[in-house]
Amino acid sequence: MSHRPLGLFLRSFADNILAALCMLVGLRRAFSHLHPAPIQFLCFLAGSLLTSLTFDMVSEGFPGAPDPVGFAVFLLPPFFWLIFGVFLAQRYGVWRLVLGPAILWLAADIIVGLIQSGIQWAGQEEWLPVWLGDWVPDIYLGLFAWPTVSLIVVFGRQLAWTWWLRIIVMAAALTFLYGWSYLFSDQRLWYAETEVGDAPPPRITEEAAFYMQPLLLNRALARVEPGTPGKVDWYFLGIGGAAYQNVFRRETESVQSLFDTRFDTQGHSLVLINDDDTALTQPIATRTSIARALETLGKRMNPDEDVLFLFMTSHGSRDGLFELSHQPLQLQGITPVWLRTALDKAGIRWRVIVLSSCYSGAFIPALKTPGSLVITAAAADKTSFGCSDDADFTYFGRAFFDESLRQDHSLLEAFASAKKSISQREKEEGFQPSEPQISLGGEMAKVLPVLEKSLFPVVDTTAGEADAP
Repeated sequence: MSHRPLGLFLRSFADNILAALCMLVGLRRAFSHLHPAPIQFLCFLAGSLLTSLTFDMVSEGFPGAPDPVGFAVFLLPPFFWLIFGVFLAQRYGVWRLVLGPAILWLAADIIVGLIQSGIQWAGQEEWLPVWLGDWVPDIYLGLFAWPTVSLIVVFGRQLAWTWWLRIIVMAAALTFLYGWSYLFSDQRLWYAETEVGDAPPPRITEEAAFYMQPLLLNRALARVEPGTPGKVDWYFLGIGGAAYQNVFRRETESVQSLFDTRFDTQGHSLVLINDDDTALTQPIATRTSIARALETLGKRMNPDEDVLFLFMTSHGSRDGLFELSHQPLQLQGITPVWLRTALDKAGIRWRVIVLSSCYSGAFIPALKTPGSLVITAAAADKTSFGCSDDADFTYFGRAFFDESLRQDHSLLEAFASAKKSISQREKEEGFQPSEPQISLGGEMAKVLPVLEKSLFPVVDTTAGEADAP
């Protein structure tokens, strides 16, 4: 007799799993297997929590430590479904509906969470084919929405909701869950530690940084010199976006050095870098600092003669967002429309813009102007490569800046050479082509050869011969 309660519990648990599986494929049969008992709710709540913790541990790695704030954030969706169940129970007078939605959603979340953990593990072990890696973010997005969509569909059919009521409830549930995921996108149940024991706090959180950052930005902007009337001056602005990978800092600093030494932008260049190592020495890259830098450059430049070379390197997302991150700061990324607006507001006419990030081709439609040359490391639907911590350049950065621009005397020729080099390297390493893109405005096409004369000065080799005896 002592085993009977345990047996009933296990059978109810198995039935609830079966109910969730039926729900995920849209079957109303889910309600015939559902056992909405409080002990079942608590069990599935713990199971969903453990599944999410497992995913974060697989993603973050070891050693690490749990985050209490993450556990509090985790409880918000189950609480939402409890409120939803209470509303249904009061509306239809059926007590089973109080815990039903929460249990079904939590059980489905466990199933989906295990699938996500398996995909994450396979990706980290490099078991996934290269082409599938491009779709992993979309797969995660679909898996995240799957339990919610299935739950609303099944409940709508079971309770005979009208079509418009189903749309309203679906929109409300998805709005809540996606709002929750957006607000707490950086929150985890588990964070890896850089060393065994407590990791040192980021320098950006030190008190000195709060006082230094405004001074660093103002000092960098004050050092930008006005252009020389009657002469084409090139101005350089470099932006390293993601602080958690040092390659973007190294690449930005290397490109600035190239421009200052070979292309004579000394006094006309500045960089904004998100990196913990430079939090007390370089201004960080935020929407505010970028907008101020562009505004200052626009005031120093002669709009009819001078050219801005804007270089941005970071991670990019499929929806066209250039990442700005410097944990634990909450920074907004750069969208194509925002960047175009900032450039227009600064009054900068002649623009050469180079973006090195995944899906950076998505910026081209918004950044097209008659006076612009826009170069991107990848097409709008392609990823770029080479973002490893031990690298000094990304694949695109090395091919375009470190190789082609050190030899070629034309931006268009440098791009063509870099594109060929990148294609060959990606083919050799088994990557899908990133397909770097270029867009040349009509006015820029006419004046670019003239503008490039100051960027690539021709060395007179005949003077020495004339003076020779």
